[in-house]
Amino acid sequence: MTTYAYAPSLDAIVRGVSQRVAAPVVVAVSGFGGSGKTALAAALACRLGAPVVGIDAFGTPAALVASADWGGLDRARLVRQVLAPLAAGAREVTYDRCDDWDTWRTTPARLRVERHLVVEGVGLFHPGLLAWLHHRLWLDVPLATATARGIARDMARGQDTRALWEGVWAPTETAFARRFRPRDLADVVVRPCGEGPGRRAGASTS
Repeated sequence: MTTYAYAPSLDAIVRGVSQRVAAPVVVAVSGFGGSGKTALAAALACRLGAPVVGIDAFGTPAALVASADWGGLDRARLVRQVLAPLAAGAREVTYDRCDDWDTWRTTPARLRVERHLVVEGVGLFHPGLLAWLHHRLWLDVPLATATARGIARDMARGQDTRALWEGVWAPTETAFARRFRPRDLADVVVRPCGEGPGRRAGASTS
């Protein structure tokens, strides 16, 4: 696994997470689409020995339509199938995972959580989720830069999603940021000090 540099460092972030007393600790990594959230989440998960759940797996067709609150991401299902059961004491849950944003077909995915769970994606710092997120990290990459990276990443995979990024997802990010100020809700603002590729499943927003 390639490790990228961040400020604060991964070691400092992990120390902060380790001070949380909830069990399990839900660590949320958010930021604009294309900012590199998936890479940061994977690095943290490796350090913490934790599984990762991406909000993209809770996408619905409405994610392809601009909104003011990322309404196409089914946060209620994330709470119902993952976060609420864990908070109630479950350590193994099964949720409906969508990896295909063309057919929107879901498949059951099993998740076992011991001490930590990392949740990553856009639109996480929303009033409907905040109470479930114990440690919130905002990956501080400007929207224009993140969007350009997302477009370039898709183009490299043969996916021409420029219209979606520029016409749907970037406007949604702008509206969400104005309405909810997610950066201000973070416990830690993380700035990338190096470059690194993220992971994408189909034409999703990670």
